[in-house]
Amino acid sequence: MKLIVHSTAGRREYDLAPGVSLDTPLHLDTRCGGRGVCHRCRVELRSGAFETNGKPTAAPASVNACQTRLLSETGEIFVPDGSLAPAGGQIDFHLIASGRHADPVLALDIGTTTIAAALIADGRVVAAGGTFNRQFKFGDNVASRISAASAGKLGDLQQAVWESARETIRAFPRLHEVRRVAIAGNTVMTCLWHGIDPTPIGSLPFTPPCRVFPSASAAASIGLDVPLLTMPAISGYVGGDLTGGVWVTGLSAGEMLVDIGTNCEIVLHAGARVVCAAAAAGPAFEGAGIACGCRATPGAIEAISPASGGGLEIATIGNRPAIGICGSALVDFLAHGPLTGMGRLKVHEPIGSLRGYRLNSAIYLTESDIEQVMKAKAAVCAGILTLLEHAGMSPGDLRRIHLAGGFARHLNLKSAVAIGMLPEGPYQTVGNTSLASAARLALEPESMPELVRLIDRPTEIPLNTIPSFSDRFIDALALPHVQ
Repeated sequence: MKLIVHSTAGRREYDLAPGVSLDTPLHLDTRCGGRGVCHRCRVELRSGAFETNGKPTAAPASVNACQTRLLSETGEIFVPDGSLAPAGGQIDFHLIASGRHADPVLALDIGTTTIAAALIADGRVVAAGGTFNRQFKFGDNVASRISAASAGKLGDLQQAVWESARETIRAFPRLHEVRRVAIAGNTVMTCLWHGIDPTPIGSLPFTPPCRVFPSASAAASIGLDVPLLTMPAISGYVGGDLTGGVWVTGLSAGEMLVDIGTNCEIVLHAGARVVCAAAAAGPAFEGAGIACGCRATPGAIEAISPASGGGLEIATIGNRPAIGICGSALVDFLAHGPLTGMGRLKVHEPIGSLRGYRLNSAIYLTESDIEQVMKAKAAVCAGILTLLEHAGMSPGDLRRIHLAGGFARHLNLKSAVAIGMLPEGPYQTVGNTSLASAARLALEPESMPELVRLIDRPTEIPLNTIPSFSDRFIDALALPHVQ
């Protein structure tokens, strides 16, 4: 069977096996894992016989590629740019590399969404880059990746993340000089990199199959026949990225490390003991599940502020024409949008069957979108406050709050505090500590025993076992700055 695909990049032909969905040969935005619920992989059928969700579909029609199959010998479709999986993004490389060895080394941050890399030589970063994780086609969160692994796709997941890493470093200079490679990431992503089934992390008691990962060569994964070091994990949902964050920040008494993402991971040094927790914020901060949501790519609306004459002003990444709205602007909208204290729009227009607010002629937010962001910010707030309460502390007791990750680096802290997502406090934005820690480990391989000891110090607190977490979550669903 032959599939003829038209796009703004031109015309291509693919041989398609009978019974497979149209997205199989294409690099489309299937962030829901191909379940047909995110509607991001829409394509236009032009000619041929097709079926969607098991029912005949006549061209022309707009359909979800992941739910559509070609029935005839030849079919023709058009793929809009908006249906393609993102090929790049605004990657945070705030990185200070130091170490006791001068050998050229390679560091990789293996994120659920993004793979980031840096090559360090002669005491400086000589190359850095990033790309989106090709595991995206299996879903946009660790739960979907666990589900795919348990369904027999472990090998496919491993190959996808390896391909992403190779793509990230392809243009790096001096790769032949690299003497060591180190990776850091959450526990699920690290398991998948090593081909270890992460299924036990997906159900009670969320025990990871391992926390210290095997020594390996980087030959199979990225084509460099040198030692591969892996940052050990604290627990199933507090991974090596947080181990590395604790290490490079030198987290001390009275300090908290918060990494805001699909999972908000928190480590608190309470003096006599160190506690940690993970709160499921969901993918809204990455633009997923939002009608006009997108990641932080050129053209994404990254900031929203009140306009002098009323209404709202928007700012896009790179001052490009707006293509969507990313997480930092979603937080700004909760702070400055025409909302009630419970997130209902005071000014609105009908958008389909929902009430919505237009930021321009093409980009809008609905009350359903706002609800998702409200839940995400409530999870972050409830996680931080509950962990503090468990340790007998309040936000005022903290000497410093380290905010890690690219999202935090571009977040307007005033907006985040105003909407009750973050407490008032002495913040320090520390950038991609996962990548920074991988770089340090590659430069200081003799530090591995210290890291193995470090992962045993924090005690994980399952937030769902603390009754006040639910109460705090419900309270945090309101917008405290709205009278």
